[in-house]
Amino acid sequence: MENIAFALLVTGPIFLMIIGGYLLSRQGVLRKGFFDDAMVLVFNVMLPALLFDSIYSSSANPTHEIPLLTAGILGTCVIIPIAWLMARPIAVKDRSAFIQGAFRGNVAIVGLAWVEKAFGASGVSHSAVLVAALTIQFNIFAVILFVFYNEEKKFGPRLLLTELTKNPLLIGVFLAILCRVLDFKVPQVVLDTVKILGSASLPLGLICIGASMRLGQLLRSSPTALTSSALKLIGVPILSVLIGWAMGMSPTYLGYLMLITGSPCAISAFVMAHTMGGNSQLAANIIGLSTVLSVISASIGLALLKVYIK
Repeated sequence: MENIAFALLVTGPIFLMIIGGYLLSRQGVLRKGFFDDAMVLVFNVMLPALLFDSIYSSSANPTHEIPLLTAGILGTCVIIPIAWLMARPIAVKDRSAFIQGAFRGNVAIVGLAWVEKAFGASGVSHSAVLVAALTIQFNIFAVILFVFYNEEKKFGPRLLLTELTKNPLLIGVFLAILCRVLDFKVPQVVLDTVKILGSASLPLGLICIGASMRLGQLLRSSPTALTSSALKLIGVPILSVLIGWAMGMSPTYLGYLMLITGSPCAISAFVMAHTMGGNSQLAANIIGLSTVLSVISASIGLALLKVYIK
């Protein structure tokens, strides 16, 4: 019971923030125009600020995070061919959304929120590098995936480079790394402003996720959406943690790994599907379903990890 209580203390507040956003939307307190704009603000300004601050202010040695990066990246790499094989029986137009849903996680909002709740600010500092690496990986694989299933777009280095260079999260990460490499001292007033923006990103982002959910769509979610969600919430974290465990990773780092890689499908998956010719409705169903179910999967994972730590 103690392990379950610990897990719920981590996932419970995140779940309540999401549900709170949903209820506020249903009551008309939050209108669609507001949370659409707020999500743009979170993605383009607040989350980049959080990642910049986490990496720039971190006392962690990046070389110490190599096992964490390796396990997280390999876990995602392994799940992609599995999802591709499992997508063969479904309609061709649905395959890109299905596969993307199986690997693209909401690592920057939900994943970091879980880590912050379970391990504090130090956990966010250590996990920020993994979030940055996975964000790059997600965008590369997603662009390749949707172009592969879309005859109207031709994949090439220019398209990939365009998608990567205009990603705000990657810009924030790159600037933080550049400042550290060049030993550039950011003025304190600027750094304090960045900290304030970053601190607001997680609660506002979680409320927006809840406000954008549609319960009716979740209830009508197909077995396809459920299967993709299961691969994301169960397959990726299990594979990543097993790889990390085989590498001799500490229980704390396994916790970072499990929470980040076990995060639900990201909202950007819908944007990618909509703009690149995929099934955006299926993507929306996977996002909503995986967000709700992630509370259960993450709680179970944390409880099991707590037993292992002991």
